[in-house]
Amino acid sequence: MPQIGEYIDAYCSKCKLVLSHVILFKIDGAVSKVKCNTCKAEHKYYPLQPAAKKAVGRKTVARKEKTEKKTSTTKVKINDAPLKWDTKNRNMDASVTIKDYSIHNQYSTEDVINHSVFGLGFVERIVSDKSMDVLFHDSVKLMAMNIA
Repeated sequence: MPQIGEYIDAYCSKCKLVLSHVILFKIDGAVSKVKCNTCKAEHKYYPLQPAAKKAVGRKTVARKEKTEKKTSTTKVKINDAPLKWDTKNRNMDASVTIKDYSIHNQYSTEDVINHSVFGLGFVERIVSDKSMDVLFHDSVKLMAMNIA
């Protein structure tokens, strides 16, 4: 029969593993409270019984299934920028002024810019006084503007 202060293997409710613990106290001769040697958490003694092992295993499996369900139902973001860009490009009025992009200039929504690397872009949204979202043929890019 293990005594107070001796080591005993137990399921750690914090670590979620079977680890070595120190017996802190007993009630009616049965181990009641233990302290994990790994995380130092003090908790009720969870003995290594087949029923306890099965219950722990079921929780782990259930947790994995929930995680898998969350992962499988997570929406995949589809890049719709090429379609949006193409639509805007086709519907662009011939009288629109296309501005050459410069980090120093200030832009507003619906401005059309020409970037030396990314090409033709449509200012979608002003994020702050120093940045904007621009729709290019492949993606929406956060661009700097109005920098002195």
